[in-house]
Amino acid sequence: MDRFDVAVVGAGPAGSLAARAAAEGGARTVLLDHRPELGHPVQCGEFLPSARELLDLFPAPELIASAFEVPPTTVLRETRWMTCVSPYGHRFRFPLEGCTVSRRAFDKALAVRAEGAGAELRYPVGVTGVHDDAVRCADGTEIRAEVIVGADGPISTVGRSVGFLPARTMFRMITATVDGPLSDGIDLYFGHAAPHGYSWRFPRAHDANVGLGVRSVPRGTSLDRLLDRFLREQGLGPARERTHWWVPVGAPPERLVFGRAVLAGDAANLVMATNGGGIPTAMLSGWLAGASAARHVREGVPLAEYDRAWRSALFDPLLRAARIQHLGDRVAGIDPLLALGMRYIGASGLDAMMRLRWPARLRRNS
Repeated sequence: MDRFDVAVVGAGPAGSLAARAAAEGGARTVLLDHRPELGHPVQCGEFLPSARELLDLFPAPELIASAFEVPPTTVLRETRWMTCVSPYGHRFRFPLEGCTVSRRAFDKALAVRAEGAGAELRYPVGVTGVHDDAVRCADGTEIRAEVIVGADGPISTVGRSVGFLPARTMFRMITATVDGPLSDGIDLYFGHAAPHGYSWRFPRAHDANVGLGVRSVPRGTSLDRLLDRFLREQGLGPARERTHWWVPVGAPPERLVFGRAVLAGDAANLVMATNGGGIPTAMLSGWLAGASAARHVREGVPLAEYDRAWRSALFDPLLRAARIQHLGDRVAGIDPLLALGMRYIGASGLDAMMRLRWPARLRRNS
């Protein structure tokens, strides 16, 4: 039976940052993932805001400086704009600095950095559950650890094992790549193409990441059919490398520490509800989880420090985003009302929503 100070389950952005922070903090750390290839299949739109944009979302400059670093070799295209497209084609453009990345390269690079910091990387290793200090693996073996970090995505085995049941809606997502015209901006489409959700087109190096997410799939259709209709309407296609997955949307939880287990990223329900973005919050929460785990095992600092740290950095903006999303959901399924609402708040209001803030017109009238 192997023993470690910290066992991290899931080698996505949250898990790799947790493992790196724990190892740099002096904890003997193992990083586990069930996939034969890290970063594949791609379950993401592959867009990241710049560090400067992230500072505008979350008041945590030291944390962002430590945790949010995009490996340059994984960047596919720099972007400068976001455009939100109404159900009837009206376009609202505003500045948004960021980039698209290759998740296949990005996840591998983050895991290698964790390994370089001293974490032991093991994959493919499936995890079937955790109990107290034991991580039970699919091959029948167990790994013991003083702290277990659950960074294993929205359908988290670690979360289920410790009784984590957040109030949330699981959006169904599909993504693919297509050829087509490229630009230095990213596009989000609202309305019938993705009822109660949105579609997107994000430029990559030589193609585009396209996809959509919906709260539920309308009767008589499917995610693939919704995507096909979106591609036809945009004059795009055919789509390659289709992948289905889930994104949790809801208010941030009250706590993420359960005994000797802590949760980060999508497993912790830390997703920006107004835009579905989860990579930045995964990286930030993962770093905090790993750093807190290392201080716990090396210095005896209570694990409750992690709850204090992530709430200070992330809770208020994520809660505000969930409330804005809940308000917008009232009109999201009715194209005329949605189009009217988008025109009412305008580009500046949509910009505010993407930055997890109330649009000025809604603040004045609330």
